Amino acid sequence: MRKTISLLALALTFVFTAAALAGGEQCAQEHAARKAKLAAHGWLGIETDKAAASPTVVEVAAGSPAERAGFQKGDVLLALNGVPLRADYHAKVKAAKEDCKVGKTVTYTIQRNGAQQTLTATLAAVPETVLAKWMAEDEKAGQVAKNDR
Repeated sequence: MRKTISLLALALTFVFTAAALAGGEQCAQEHAARKAKLAAHGWLGIETDKAAASPTVVEVAAGSPAERAGFQKGDVLLALNGVPLRADYHAKVKAAKEDCKVGKTVTYTIQRNGAQQTLTATLAAVPETVLAKWMAEDEKAGQVAKNDR
């Protein structure tokens, strides 16, 4: 599994480097700026089902801040630093997430087995494999936005 993820990260790095060279220096600078912005964002180490009514943890990365804080698969995320994780709080949630930098401590209110709990974690630097995945998602979102114009 790790070998597959490493190969994916290498392939994505090659694709982005080739795109940067094809697009010239400006494209390379934009790519570097996006990568730096994503790298500065802290990493918790969970993946959620965003299609669910409330974000639900579907995976907790081994050795991650989330694992150390006690997050488990199936936890329902209710709030981040006191901000409810609901659509009607979109602007406040976005602001709370933008404040999630490496080294920052975050507090989540979760629901597990019908009971609410508070879990606290200190965000870590983003692993290269995760950063490559985030870059691919960011690039895809940029292409969708460009096509919608």
